[in-house]
Amino acid sequence: MRTWAGKNKEFKIYVIPAWKWKEFIAFELIAGTAFYLLCRKTAHSELFGLAANIAGPQMLKYLMAAYRLDAKNVPQPPPN
Repeated sequence: MRTWAGKNKEFKIYVIPAWKWKEFIAFELIAGTAFYLLCRKTAHSELFGLAANIAGPQMLKYLMAAYRLDAKNVPQPPPN
């Protein structure tokens, strides 16, 4: 009998923005596959392709984060 379980009816809702999903799909799936295929074909090594599959999207994430920070610091013209 679980009478005490009904007292705690709290739950959490996590809202994930759509751009996070798009970023995940673009970086992890598409870029990861591209890095894997490119490095596997050029180096003729399955292990090197696997390492590129892991490291390539991480590199792109850091580059895009730096680009976003740099874009925020661009001086804007004064309003008319």
